[in-house]
Amino acid sequence: MPTQKQIDNLDYGAYPTIDYKQAIKNCIGDRLYDPYSAVYEFEAPPQRGWYKEPPLLGGRLYAGYITYVNINAKNRMGGYTGRKRYGVIFKNDRIIKVIEPMEYPF
Repeated sequence: MPTQKQIDNLDYGAYPTIDYKQAIKNCIGDRLYDPYSAVYEFEAPPQRGWYKEPPLLGGRLYAGYITYVNINAKNRMGGYTGRKRYGVIFKNDRIIKVIEPMEYPF
């Protein structure tokens, strides 16, 4: 965890002025086998925040405006995979980090 001093000194950049939903669809859609089948559920507009990667992934600290989206899309067999939760961090109208899917806890 970063210290309070580190958090206070983070550069979050500017709030996204672009269509953040479309930017996410464009970015994550490239990672999906069948992007046209994708169903997107946006949880909330981006909010100022930070994310620190686990140490095994490098432990880098990202600051910006974070939003979460649940995506369900078809796989190679034509079946839906189930909702996967992605986190997306924007900074100055750019996506700087996609937090890979986390299984949605049901």
